[in-house]
Amino acid sequence: MNAAVLSHFSSLGIIALCLFVPPLIGGLVAGADRIFDAKKQGMDAPSLLQPFQDFYALWRNEVVGVPRHSLGYVFLSMAFFLMALVLLGLQKNLPPILFLQAFGVLALIMGGMARPVPYFGLSVNHGLKAFLTQQPILLLVTIGIFFATGSFNFSAIKEYPRLLVIDLPLLCAALLIVEYANRSALNAGAASDPSLAVLKLANCYRAGTLLLLAGFFFAHSLAGAALAAIVLHVLLILISRAATYENWRMKMQKLQWEWGYVYFGCGLNLIWIYIKYWP
Repeated sequence: MNAAVLSHFSSLGIIALCLFVPPLIGGLVAGADRIFDAKKQGMDAPSLLQPFQDFYALWRNEVVGVPRHSLGYVFLSMAFFLMALVLLGLQKNLPPILFLQAFGVLALIMGGMARPVPYFGLSVNHGLKAFLTQQPILLLVTIGIFFATGSFNFSAIKEYPRLLVIDLPLLCAALLIVEYANRSALNAGAASDPSLAVLKLANCYRAGTLLLLAGFFFAHSLAGAALAAIVLHVLLILISRAATYENWRMKMQKLQWEWGYVYFGCGLNLIWIYIKYWP
């Protein structure tokens, strides 16, 4: 009985961490990044809590000229992303997490289609292409984990004799490329109403899910994976500082070619892991 109660409280603690930690870490890292930018340009440094103040200001803005159901879609996407993150934090099977992540992206696209002004500087058509191109990569990552461990369950990852990144380096790199491309699009938001505040919160949970999954490539425990996810988050910010949004848009115009190389690398990694461990 005591073990069951402790397990219950442990699950509640993980759910609470999944709810509060991604926005907290995302906001603090973004605030530190703004301070660094301001000091580099010789300007007065903003508060470390400025991203949270911006979120509150957006949330208080009045909804003008935007359909109410558009905001509903964004809330729905946030719910899907949060459920995916919670299942990952509880270390459940991978397929439901993958499906929830995909439904969250689809809800986000539907919300963008319902708006007269898009969330991003990109068209809905581009968003659909990005979804159809990137989501299968997450499926390939899941298949690669199955090929390596023989299971979709996280208990198999814990018992795996090596770090997953050793056997699945190209799939891990593909996962991080997907996260980098997604955050580049979401950071280009053009709206200024409460739905953008919810979008930013949903993006924290979406990024938290992908980065925590990537973290399990570098650790066997949940705590180690969470720490690795924070480090990867900071590294992706440092990488994005070297590329402006306009440069990113020019690169994404060659989507069908550049993602082809990513798929090729995923295929090579899958073939190698299959030959190595399967009869």
